[in-house]
Amino acid sequence: MRIINAHVHIGPSIALSMDVKPEDVRREMIEAGISDCLVFPFPSWAVENPHANSWIINVCNGEASFIPVYYVRNDLVPPEGRDYVAIKWHWVCGVSDARSNYSVLEREELNEFADAVAMIGIPLIFEEEFEFTKIFAEKFPDVTIIVPHLGALGGAPLEFLEEFREKDNVYFDTSLSSIPTLQKFLNIIGSERIIFGSDLPFGRMNEELEKIMRLETGKKERRRILHRNIERLCRL
Repeated sequence: MRIINAHVHIGPSIALSMDVKPEDVRREMIEAGISDCLVFPFPSWAVENPHANSWIINVCNGEASFIPVYYVRNDLVPPEGRDYVAIKWHWVCGVSDARSNYSVLEREELNEFADAVAMIGIPLIFEEEFEFTKIFAEKFPDVTIIVPHLGALGGAPLEFLEEFREKDNVYFDTSLSSIPTLQKFLNIIGSERIIFGSDLPFGRMNEELEKIMRLETGKKERRRILHRNIERLCRL
């Protein structure tokens, strides 16, 4: 069975003083039996480096199992062309993993960015505070959003679940989540809107995959989580 990991960091991190090499990713993929990975740069390096997105394309050109994700920098410039399968949004102009900048929601460039994303038709892997995420999703219903960690970095996962349970354009990735919380999401919103991710290097691929295999669900539902949902959204 094909298994796609939709949440993998690669390259240097200024904030963490580390560098995830392609061989580090490959090693974990082989150990866990992962077929492909969506990869994107670390936030601290991507914000500082204007060439981060062209760099990720070069990395993926050298690794057939790596799939490139575009990183949104503070200028809100959308990707051009069809080189990327998804877009990573990470506390744009805010404090990474901590505080959203709500003034971003009033910027004219945001409307242009959202229109471009909707036109391209690829998902936005979106990390912000719960309230920011709620406003963004309401303002841009034509944009497909994937919330990592079931929303854990932006607030409480069950708060995200309650708010977005009926929003068909909002998906969730499983990275770093507990099995009981994953099971609750699966029971309430079903397998169609849940996507496997590990958040390498913060989550080990084999350990995160084991959580999916331990869920109380059928083979068809597990295949959706492990590859079919992200294949459909990213047109893989």
